[in-house]
Amino acid sequence: MRQIAILTVLACFLLTNAPADDDSATLTLQFENEQHPTADAGIGPGMDVVRDGEHLFILQERNLVIVSVEDPAHPVEVGRMEKVGNLRQIVVRDGIAYITAREDGMFVVDVSDPSAPTLLSHYDSIEFATGIAIEGDYAFVAQRWFGVEILDISDPTKLKHVSVVRVGEAQSCVVSDGYLYAGAWAECRVAICDVRDPANPKHVSTVKLNGRGDGLCVEDGVLYAAYGHHQPGAEHSLDDPRYGNGNGMDIYDVSNPTEPKRLSRVQFAWRYYYGWPDTWRVKLSFPYAYLYHTHNGVFILDVSDPKQPKEMAQIRVPRYPGEDGFRKLKKEDKSGVRPVAIPFDPEEVCYSPVCGLETVDGYMYFTGLFTDLHIYKNEELVSAIPPDGTDDVELKSGGDFHDFSSLESVGLKNLSTYHSGGQVYAAVEENGYVYAACGSEGIQVLNKDLELLKTYPTTGFAMDVQVDGQKLYAAQGAEGLVCYTVEGSELERGAAYESSSAIRQVRVTPDGRFAVVHSGGKGYEVVDVSDWSQITKVEDVHGWGGLVYYRQLCNGFIDDRYICGTWCAGRTFMTDLNGEGPKSLPDPIDLLPDMEKGGYCAAGEYALLTRNGGYSYYKPKTEGEYDTEIPVIKISGGPEIHGKPTVRGNTLVTCDRIDGEISVVDITDLENPKLIHQFEVSGNPDVAFIGEGFVLVPVGYQGLIKFDL
Repeated sequence: MRQIAILTVLACFLLTNAPADDDSATLTLQFENEQHPTADAGIGPGMDVVRDGEHLFILQERNLVIVSVEDPAHPVEVGRMEKVGNLRQIVVRDGIAYITAREDGMFVVDVSDPSAPTLLSHYDSIEFATGIAIEGDYAFVAQRWFGVEILDISDPTKLKHVSVVRVGEAQSCVVSDGYLYAGAWAECRVAICDVRDPANPKHVSTVKLNGRGDGLCVEDGVLYAAYGHHQPGAEHSLDDPRYGNGNGMDIYDVSNPTEPKRLSRVQFAWRYYYGWPDTWRVKLSFPYAYLYHTHNGVFILDVSDPKQPKEMAQIRVPRYPGEDGFRKLKKEDKSGVRPVAIPFDPEEVCYSPVCGLETVDGYMYFTGLFTDLHIYKNEELVSAIPPDGTDDVELKSGGDFHDFSSLESVGLKNLSTYHSGGQVYAAVEENGYVYAACGSEGIQVLNKDLELLKTYPTTGFAMDVQVDGQKLYAAQGAEGLVCYTVEGSELERGAAYESSSAIRQVRVTPDGRFAVVHSGGKGYEVVDVSDWSQITKVEDVHGWGGLVYYRQLCNGFIDDRYICGTWCAGRTFMTDLNGEGPKSLPDPIDLLPDMEKGGYCAAGEYALLTRNGGYSYYKPKTEGEYDTEIPVIKISGGPEIHGKPTVRGNTLVTCDRIDGEISVVDITDLENPKLIHQFEVSGNPDVAFIGEGFVLVPVGYQGLIKFDL
């Protein structure tokens, strides 16, 4: 009892007290006094919604739906585009819609004629394109773990990569007066960056939040930043009072972006954690802020005095058993390590998550993810959210963010570099030829000096490549797994396998019988490629929670037969492909690489995984449980190493795609590794290829580098 009492007191303290050096006010909201929508539009469920003039643009799963609100009480669908991608956020500017689509990249759509939207271009984003902001001729795309990618959109038919801002796990972003504000999810903060020169972005300050960062807006020098789930440092346990108590909004004075000052906080008094959807955002129509927070609903706040916000209304969308839109939410998270915490009984009611919101004078429209586009009429509390204006500060790029000159001082032997024009994901060498998967620029064949010999355009983004003798296997995104016969620089397309989702990574068994592919954002597939006339799927491999973020499939086959892959929620599968078909092996529970920066590779008979600044290794088990106390081996007296690993012989190369760090390590003695090189690049280094005495490192939009060992 005494422990429970202490936890209760601590929870109350955390909810109602700011840090000692901060005297800003906290408005605590109770889960009560809910209002409901005054009408449903009959449009169907949605993720995001924005308004441009008299039209709403709604993202519904993989579809874009355009609705007229000329009569604001009766929205009418006037146009749509179907099967676009895994749509998340949208901005419309000058008749053009810019839409993020997570693992599917970003789509640019001409919506000048709302009845006939037309695709202009499809951009190959660095990773999961999530948030989107437009300023002048530039788009800012939040990429989760990979920060914010900056694009030149002066030609909407051909977007150009400019730079990347490494700000943590960015979920949403906004630009105001030449400064980027990025809601960093896991880091519980807002990163503020000077982007007046988009080719040379600079981090200038940090705003600490009371939960995981996401949506935000800035107006008249005031930042409104929504946050959710857990307070900083929370353990995955209901015994920790910070767990599930990080939901609300912080308000900061950013009139001087280099010295932000907190003005006030809006804090939910109840615990909330549910794994999906995990998005919370805020929009402003002064003097009201509209905070929308998934299952928790919509909150209208009077922020006429940002130091003293006031609650005006709570709006939620309840659905009861038997009603359309009711979903019985699970009381336990699939992973078993993240307890569910919700302020209602899921047996009795479900609140449709609100993920998008827009307004006109007197009418609020918000998307219920399980239900519909809902309408809330209130002439006193709802006014039109003003369109984003053009800032007085003009953004102008100068120089090349991805200049290779910084590598000249590293001391790499016989350094060669190549810029493909696209995003180089992977490169392999065979018989003196280099085959590179270059994203939107297709497959390119180079000679040993990295001089271009031939380009083979692809319909989808070329994201991975493997060569087995005279056969080349390419993961070509939405185009699927494409197989080629190889003769030097000549490729001849032979067969293809299409999945229901984009194929992003491929590994082919040493005997050439099976391929394992990473498909979409959630799983893996085992494919029989022994007969190109009838490539067939043998098995789907699914996790029990979470997504497959970047490059989580093991690099190579352990002992020439085993392969594994991970999910961000914590599962690693292991399978044996040495026989007639896949044979599932025990999951190596709790033997996980760093989800953001780690990975698996084959090291002879061992599985090697990078984690905690070093690596561990073990032999796959055919039965029984793993020893979870396997040590992490680090370089004695040396720096930490991070990234996706590659091993050949006595050499380990790790590539940290998030922070740009590349490490080359001598592992002649696996227990006593020795550092050979460690350096950083401006690009996003992917899985390396180690050849006979040399290393190839694909570095994303920076290109490809090669150096001798």
